Amino acid sequence: MRTPFRRLAPLCLALLGLATFAAPALADALVVVQVQTEGGDPVEGEVTLSPRGGGDSFSCTTEDGECQIPHVPGGRYTVHFEPAQGDPPADRSAMIPPRGRVELHVAAN
Repeated sequence: MRTPFRRLAPLCLALLGLATFAAPALADALVVVQVQTEGGDPVEGEVTLSPRGGGDSFSCTTEDGECQIPHVPGGRYTVHFEPAQGDPPADRSAMIPPRGRVELHVAAN
């Protein structure tokens, strides 16, 4: 005779396996960064997202004022832009949602 646990065990293992594989795909965002001057000219440099609570940072280097950072976990970040030439603008804060595509606009000096 099968106990209730033995009947539910295969279902629980299957659900756990699905959750393990599905969670990483749902837990990150694609951040599309655009850096421009006030006049709309693209600016080259490096954009860094640093989690406000500590942890790994995420960076990309702009080309024609744009770059992408894939697989960014949702949360609050400090955004730093280091231009290839000139002074960097002040750091700013950004809230990245846990999934989807996010457009981040950075105003350069």
